[in-house]
Amino acid sequence: MDNCMTIRLKVIAVLCKPQLEKLQGSSVETIDQVLQNNLALVRTFQNTLADQGNHDLLKVFGIEKCHIGDVKWSYSCLCLETILEVAKAMDLDAANCNKSTIHSDSSVPCLSVQHEIDIAKCFQLIVGFGLLPNLLPNIGIPIQRRSKYYNLFHQSPHLTDEQKYSRLTVVVRGLCEIEKSQSFGPKFATKHLADLLTALLQICHAPISKPTSDSQVLLWQRLHEERQEFVPLLNSVIERTYPPLLVQNLLLLQGPSASHAKIIRDAPKPAPKWLIRVCAHLLTQQLMKPNGLAMTIQGVMDLAEITSEMWQRCDSLAYIISTPPSRDPEKQREYYSTIGPQLSELVTKSHKILPDAPFNRIASGCYREIAARYRHVAEDTVFGPLFQPLASEDQDVLIRSIETLHSIFVEGTDPSGLLMLLVPHSYRLMQLYRIWCQSILQVKTLLEELIVRLIRHSDNPDRVGLLRSLLQTQNSDDDEAFLDEDEKSVMALISILQRIEDVHLTYSVFVSLLEDLPQLMVDQPPSSSLAPQQPHLLHSVRRGLVTLRLIGLLSEDEQLQSFLLNNPQQAVDFAQVFLKRAAENLDRNHFDVDLEKEGLAIVFAVIALQIDNLVEKEDKSKTWSLFDPLVESLEHLVKKHPLERIRNGADELRLAIQTRGFVFNKDSTASSEASRSSSKSSKGQAFQSAWDQLSDPLLPVQGHAILTLSHLLKNKDEQALKNRERLLKVFLDSLEHEDSYIYLMGIQALGSLADVFTEQVVQALVNQLEQFIDTEEPKLVTDYDASKIDTPRTQPVRRPAEVRLKVGEALLQVVRLVGPLIPKYKRVLLNSFLRGTKDEDAFVRASCLHNLGELCALLRYSLDSVAFEVLNCVTNLVARDPAVEVRRAAVLLITLLLRGLDSEALQVLEPIIKDLYRVLKEIVLRDNDDRVVLFHANQGLEKLADIVKQYLTAPKLAGKTIRELRLP
Repeated sequence: MDNCMTIRLKVIAVLCKPQLEKLQGSSVETIDQVLQNNLALVRTFQNTLADQGNHDLLKVFGIEKCHIGDVKWSYSCLCLETILEVAKAMDLDAANCNKSTIHSDSSVPCLSVQHEIDIAKCFQLIVGFGLLPNLLPNIGIPIQRRSKYYNLFHQSPHLTDEQKYSRLTVVVRGLCEIEKSQSFGPKFATKHLADLLTALLQICHAPISKPTSDSQVLLWQRLHEERQEFVPLLNSVIERTYPPLLVQNLLLLQGPSASHAKIIRDAPKPAPKWLIRVCAHLLTQQLMKPNGLAMTIQGVMDLAEITSEMWQRCDSLAYIISTPPSRDPEKQREYYSTIGPQLSELVTKSHKILPDAPFNRIASGCYREIAARYRHVAEDTVFGPLFQPLASEDQDVLIRSIETLHSIFVEGTDPSGLLMLLVPHSYRLMQLYRIWCQSILQVKTLLEELIVRLIRHSDNPDRVGLLRSLLQTQNSDDDEAFLDEDEKSVMALISILQRIEDVHLTYSVFVSLLEDLPQLMVDQPPSSSLAPQQPHLLHSVRRGLVTLRLIGLLSEDEQLQSFLLNNPQQAVDFAQVFLKRAAENLDRNHFDVDLEKEGLAIVFAVIALQIDNLVEKEDKSKTWSLFDPLVESLEHLVKKHPLERIRNGADELRLAIQTRGFVFNKDSTASSEASRSSSKSSKGQAFQSAWDQLSDPLLPVQGHAILTLSHLLKNKDEQALKNRERLLKVFLDSLEHEDSYIYLMGIQALGSLADVFTEQVVQALVNQLEQFIDTEEPKLVTDYDASKIDTPRTQPVRRPAEVRLKVGEALLQVVRLVGPLIPKYKRVLLNSFLRGTKDEDAFVRASCLHNLGELCALLRYSLDSVAFEVLNCVTNLVARDPAVEVRRAAVLLITLLLRGLDSEALQVLEPIIKDLYRVLKEIVLRDNDDRVVLFHANQGLEKLADIVKQYLTAPKLAGKTIRELRLP
């Protein structure tokens, strides 16, 4: 550092210490005297610096036009001139060092920390003495809010406006040079950018009154000429400034509005309208620049911490951004064409990089405000690109689109009014959810939350129709593929209803399905006419199957049952509609017996439940009248329906309604009395009552009878234990029933029977899984004769695949119940499940593999030599089975085996561990048609790697610490 630089830094050290702390409250003469003493002290350095104190450098900036004589002005000019000389020298040294190819670090100009502090204080003195006193009133940040020594920086009262303007231009020119400096520019802009912008905006944009005299004409010409000089300086400062910092300072210069200034305590006076207008124009320019929206938001967010007031500021900023700067529709479209892509990019980046930042809230607020006020203008430029990716078939594009929509409509502010934008695209969202509902993609959860928000909070009147769009069937050439598609549709609808948790909506969907059921009965073709060449007939059958599947699942919903129980009017309404349509179809002979039997069974169960609930109430005169409209339709069914079971059920309900529950109540009372007497003496009557109910024509009564018998077995009822062989026969036949309620109760009952009749139940289920049956249709409800229980069957045929699946499920239930005692039946069960893996039906093979895995888990994988046979079986299935379900189950079984054997896998599977690794590796490298198979194979490889790593890693020895206690 040369001698001149050292002297100038000493001058700065003297100038920056006027000891303001001691001068607070002193008179103006004392302050001026202190400043004059500092100036005198600086003159001692003028012998070595010939240019110091002559303001030669400031003459370029027009200092000769200023009135000299004010000590504060002279002090600020000296500070400005010294800082400019230091900045010029340091920039020159830095440039020389950069040009030199060989230079040491010592040659690079560097200032000490104390020098940096002194220079920062000189900046404050320049602004306080030379710039702020010469500004117009009510512009800029008031000095009273920035320094407790504000009384020291008052302006001289004897200066004219022209003299103030001249001083202001000199200081601004000098500060612009400092702002350009590479050494001092960033330091100055960080603290005093608002002051420099205020002065430049005043010089360039403050209104000028028209001249009224010759002298004023000359001043007016000077102002306009110099304005042409300072406009490029203003633009240069704006271009070099970091955009968020520029936005912050422009907002500060605007200050509070006139309305807010009235309610804010100690608020400064509002800024002039011309300054507010210019700042707003500059902010709009920042928004229109590339990435200007993010920079603007970042500048606002940096002003304060995230608090409740910050969220209000986010909403206010969203309102400002969404408001175009012009009322011209063409300019508004141009504005939104620039803002729209930035909004979309902002949402995407904030979702991936800054998920907790308030950017999502601002972006969501912008979309909401634009949709509410300017949707007709911004439809093509803002909302079109937002929803356009939904039409793509590329999965990656769709995933990004769903993530963006989720960020706006779910993670942002409450978008209840904004959700109407999603309504035109709701059916596309439903279609995507039906495709992804059973996938492992994370975006499935985001899409589900988006659909739930749309259905729960939007004002869409056709919510039921929107949900039922999930059930739209698509034509498929594969007979098995459409079954999977229909099952996806059903489970997607059930999943959405469970997430929404709106029982009224569930009831509406349930009623709509029941209303469609009679029409589906009319549309069902005869089985002889159903052929692959008639796709419309196949479509009708699929609709019927999907409807029945949904009705069955919804009828088991506990919330819906409770709702119907507490709202008899709704239950009676849909029962009346269904019964009336069923009666009309009977008159026209347009009905399908199987479909109608299922629908009428559900309606009868709901009516019976309502009557049973009504019988227990005391005040029921008004409620009974609700059921009277059902009597006519029930009588019609009693007279004309071809099925005896339906006629008997309709007749019982009709009598219960006409007698106001007397007949129904009588049966209930008799049953309760029998129950009480059996609890006092014996439980034989309870068993006999449940056995008799097996012959009831109503399916719910039959299912309840099986459930009662199951409870009697759990309680070790004497009569139930004596008739366990007859009960085993009933429960086994219930597995072949087509109604899910019946065979599920049968599975549960078999588990209860296995607790007391284990070996016989296991052997019987194994026989059911492997053996054949006769051609006679199985009967659940009949009075079995003991002499016919062991009668051999004739004309054997193979059991249907559905029955074998039910038997396998029942066997698995029994296996879980037996638990620790299962090794006794290991051989029987393993042989049965291994033979099941060779079944002709793919679902039976997959079910047996799953059951085999559960059995191995319960055996704690103590498989001994059987493990080789199990692994050989699943390895062959993985490599050769054409059904993807079977391959999934086989690979999962391998993974479960490795997890169960854990550290013992290397010892138990030592001869085949290499082949096992090769099989899994081959799946990962070649089997790319199914992601689930790849997932299970990767899980198996990871577990195998952990086992090997654990085997090769030496176990940690437990440390032993011995402490000796010494007594004094």
